[in-house]
Amino acid sequence: MTLTESFALVSFTLFSFADLRYRLVPGIELFLLGTILLTFPINPIQTGIILLACAWGLFRNISGWFALPLLFFPPAWPVLLTAYGYRRGLIGRADLLAISGLACLFPLPAVLLSLLGLEIWRRIWIRRQTGSIPALPGLLLGLLAFLLFRLLFQIP
Repeated sequence: MTLTESFALVSFTLFSFADLRYRLVPGIELFLLGTILLTFPINPIQTGIILLACAWGLFRNISGWFALPLLFFPPAWPVLLTAYGYRRGLIGRADLLAISGLACLFPLPAVLLSLLGLEIWRRIWIRRQTGSIPALPGLLLGLLAFLLFRLLFQIP
C-alpha cells in the first residue's frame, strides 16, 4: 500500500467515525491540504483542475461558465457533480472537500467506486434511519472496494 493510499484510508476511517457520531467532520480541510501537498509535485495539472472544480462549488459567486472548460477533463466530473450539489444545498461542504481530495489522490475509477459506495450506503441508511445521511462512511466503503480490487487483481 502506498503512502497516498494509507493516508486516504486512515483519514477516511477517522472522518467516517466523526461523521457518524457528530454529523460534522473537523479537519477535512487539512485532509484536502494534505492531498494537495502529496499530489501537486507528482501531477500538478490534475491537482490544479480538481481544485478549480472544488473552488467553483465552494464559492457561489463564481459563474457557471467557469465550470464549462473543466468538463473536458473527466477526472473533474465527480467533483463538478458534487460541487453542483453543494451549490444547490443537497450535499455538505465536507463531502465536497472529501471527494475533491479523493479525486486528487486516486484515478477516476476509485472516485466512481467511492460514489457507488456512497449510493449503497445511502440506500442502507434510509431503510434504518431518517434525516441527513453521513456520506463519508459510504465514500470509505467505495474506497475500500477499490483498494480490495486493486489488491486482488494486482492492478498498478
